[in-house]
This record gives sequence, structure tokens and C-alpha cells, in this order.
Amino acid sequence: MEPNFERYRTMLLRAGEPDRVPLGDISVHPLLKAGVLGRPIQTAADEVAFWATAGYDGVPIEQGLQLTPLIRQESMQEVSAQYAADTTDAQVRSWATEGQGVVASREDLERLAWPDPDALDYRRFEEIGARLPPGMKVIGVVGKVFTNVSWLMGLEGLSFATADDPELVNALFERVGRFQYRAFERLLDFDCVGAVWHADDIAFNTQLLVNPRLLRKHVFPWYAEMNRAAHARGRLTVYHSDGALQEVLPDIVACGFDGLNPIEPGAMDIEAVKREYGSRISIIGNIDLRYTLTRGTPDEVRAEVKQRIHDLAPGGGYAVSSSNSVPEYVPLANFNAMREATLTYGRYPIAL
Repeated sequence: MEPNFERYRTMLLRAGEPDRVPLGDISVHPLLKAGVLGRPIQTAADEVAFWATAGYDGVPIEQGLQLTPLIRQESMQEVSAQYAADTTDAQVRSWATEGQGVVASREDLERLAWPDPDALDYRRFEEIGARLPPGMKVIGVVGKVFTNVSWLMGLEGLSFATADDPELVNALFERVGRFQYRAFERLLDFDCVGAVWHADDIAFNTQLLVNPRLLRKHVFPWYAEMNRAAHARGRLTVYHSDGALQEVLPDIVACGFDGLNPIEPGAMDIEAVKREYGSRISIIGNIDLRYTLTRGTPDEVRAEVKQRIHDLAPGGGYAVSSSNSVPEYVPLANFNAMREATLTYGRYPIAL
């Protein structure tokens, strides 16, 4: 089936039922992309070909502070190990500092070689945009207002600083928020961008990572402003965070997001979220990454996708995706089963 961003847009706007339930993942590991496409992803044309072939309606492209050396080299550490399901080769993953990060004082903050958001490389948006088939759009991925701060300070360092040095916390959130906002503004200048996805993990399985007051003061206002700017220019927005978000779901909805992802199983009840908030925000995700996609069989994946579509898709406002992303430890057969089951069972009207 040909890509059609209007399908995705209809889902996000909760404007009734499109022709089928969209696929909603925006992060798939290159090993699985190569498995679907039959060749490694080496060019912009390959990237577009993967997302179109796999059944998606948009091509995600990330931009922001998280891609700069300040984060990738100064705030993260790389670890090589065998993570993948379908190969014994090693892969490299980046892990954030959990203790004290590179910013522990105002002097640390001022000493940083802070990049210029206007000097980031935006050519990927031009390269991908020029190769999109008719009806397909780019999904710009920014977010990480909280995440970048926690990486720069370390989650432990940030936690102590909220009590010991709140002015430092204020200054760093202001610096990060303004950087991400400017990168977001630049994305809106590309006609190929149809939606913006803000990925910013603020919770784990049982609760938020920090007091919700910090999020309400330093994080959600940035997203509310970005959402207003995006909507003013005809773009849609999605918020992604793993974990238990119940305590701040009203705040997330009040920010004006069009979609919420991934509604992690075990942490949240997706049917309860749909019942309470489904008239105000669309729901994307919930295919279990802890068991079904990673250790289950393709038949188990198909059964879970079919059940989610049956329960959540009637009337629209639902897209299928993993409960986080599609990392290398998902077997290709299971990823394909998720995609194929969506195409098979997700055609409207949904069989009840």
C-alpha cells in the first residue's frame, strides 16, 4: 500500500477512520531496516525506500542538541556488546552518565563549548525531502528538553541540584530549552515536514523520574509553546515518553500534543488512557517490547497487534507501534509480523 501522510494526519487529528491503521514507530535499528530492504541503509534514497517499503507514511529525521558533540562525546559513553537478535556481531550503544555529569556548577555551564542551533546540519531534511514519494512526509524528531539536561548533569546530579542549586537548574533548562526550540523552528521551514515528534523520557515503570513540579516549571511550557507554533503552521505533534505517566497525563494533554506514544505495557493501561483521553489525544503504540516483540513468536506478535487494533482502532485515533522503539534485539521476523499484521487487520472498518 502506498505511503499516505493524510492517513497519519487523520489518525493524529482524531478525524474519523482513515483507510487503515497507520504504523507509528519512528526509530528502527539499521540492522532491521537492512533486513526489510534487502540491503544496508547507506543513502538518503535507501532511508526513504525503507520507510515506504515497510508501510510507514513518514520518514523520521532527528535534530537537536542530542546529536552534537556536547552530548554525544562529552556526556555519553559508548559500550560495544552483542545486542542483536539476528547476528552474533557486536554493536555499539551509547549510555548516559547516571551520577554526576559534565555540569555541576554555573562555572561548568559557562565553560561548555555551546553549539549554535543555526549551525547544525539540516541538509538531511533537504536530501530526504527531495526523494519522498507523493503523499509521504518527514517527521521531525526534536524533544529531549528534560533528557538533555539530565544527560548534562547526570540524573543524580540533577536530582541533588534541584535542592542545592536551583538557579543552576533554571539556567540549564533555559539554555537547553532555547536550543531545542530554535532547532524545532528551523524544521518548520522545510515544507517536507508534516509533523514533529518530541521524544523525552521522564518516567520509568512505576513513576516519574523527578518531581512533577520540575516538569511543570521547566519542561512542559517549552512543549506547549512548540505545539502552538507547530499548529499555527499546519504541523502536528506527538509526545513520546516511556514509563508511568499517569501523574502528568493531564499536563501532557494540556500542552496540546496531537498524539501520545508509546503507552508502555505494565506501566500504563492503554485502554484506560484511550477511554479517558482518547477524545483529546491520539494513541500510538503498546506492542510489548519486553516479551512479545523480543522473545515472543511471530504468531504471538500478530495476535497482540490484532487485539490492540480490535480494542483501540475503531473510530480512529490509534496507530500501531512498539512500546518504545525497534532496537536490534527485536528479531526481524517479529518486526515483520508487527508490520504485516497491521496491514492485514488494520483495514477499516475494523472487524469486531
